[in-house]
Amino acid sequence: MKCANCGAELKVGCVYCSVCGKEAQIVSDYTVLEDDFLRDILKEKKQKTQKKHSSGKQSEGAKASGKHKPRRKKKNLAWAFAAMAILAVLLVGIAFLVKYSQDNSYEYQLTKAESYKDGKDYQQAEKCLKRALELDGPVEDIKMSLVEVYLLQEEEGSAQKLLLEIIADNGSHLEAYRQLIQIYDEAEDYEAIDALRKEITDSNILELFEEYLAEPPEFEPESGTFQEETPITLTSKGDCAIYYTTDGSDPREGKLYHGPIPLEPGKSLKVRAVCCNEFGLYSEENQGQFLLELQKPDTPQVTPSGGSFKIPQPITVDVPDGCKVYYTWGRAAPTQESNQYEGAISMPEGNNILSLILVDEYGMVSDVLKCNYIYIP
Repeated sequence: MKCANCGAELKVGCVYCSVCGKEAQIVSDYTVLEDDFLRDILKEKKQKTQKKHSSGKQSEGAKASGKHKPRRKKKNLAWAFAAMAILAVLLVGIAFLVKYSQDNSYEYQLTKAESYKDGKDYQQAEKCLKRALELDGPVEDIKMSLVEVYLLQEEEGSAQKLLLEIIADNGSHLEAYRQLIQIYDEAEDYEAIDALRKEITDSNILELFEEYLAEPPEFEPESGTFQEETPITLTSKGDCAIYYTTDGSDPREGKLYHGPIPLEPGKSLKVRAVCCNEFGLYSEENQGQFLLELQKPDTPQVTPSGGSFKIPQPITVDVPDGCKVYYTWGRAAPTQESNQYEGAISMPEGNNILSLILVDEYGMVSDVLKCNYIYIP
């Protein structure tokens, strides 16, 4: 900057001119030529600005006329396809997660199984239940549902196998036994029912077998020793056949009971008996041990029973039904080989001894009865 009074250069920061001492006044350094140069620069800058604005308007006109539109469309379509691809991937991922969750849900598989069963699509119900078995849930309940599905498909063999598995794991599963008995009954496999029953000790479960059981026969009288004729009778409950043996062999291979079994005197008799019901199932065996030990029969009743006679009397003997009387004259004891009484015996002359025995219907022999007759004319 220069001093306005003397034109000397002013030092930066000085308030007074160091040459003339006048107060410094700021005067521009550039000349008129410089001022013209500055105007040219500003004019040139203005022209460039106007040219730029004109170029911008032409560009906007080009856009309006659609010269660059195809490029923008292609770009938009690319973004749309990319967005759709991302959305598709997300949907597939969500579907996969949902399916994975369902495949690994016990409750879902059980619900679907019930739905398929209601719709009578038993094969799909079976698949869902089998999948549920692989997951964490009450196994017995699932297996029982699967048994129901098998039966609905008339697959009794598969149902039977599964029920046996349930019983093997839980011997007190009442419903499993009920279902298994029903399968055996429909197949008329009563031997299988009987075999199943023999393995059970639970009284509640044994009640399921009552209609298939045959009660053992009853003896009348019960085992014992008897001193008089006593026939052995056998009775059964219900419409059952009774088979028995007296030689110690298996009664299932014995005789069919029709009436009382006689006892032989002095001979012990062991009777083994079983009942067989309408299903062909045998009861438990019942046994009885019997012995008939009859007393000797009384000696015969003779009229007259002895004495002295001047006139001979006929000698008669009272013989009970089924019995026989044998006699001898003299002191020799009679046997069953001696004379058999068949009518009045004549009284011989002299002093004689009549000896008699009675043999009853069982072959039991009485003591010897001796009667002394003295007949002297």
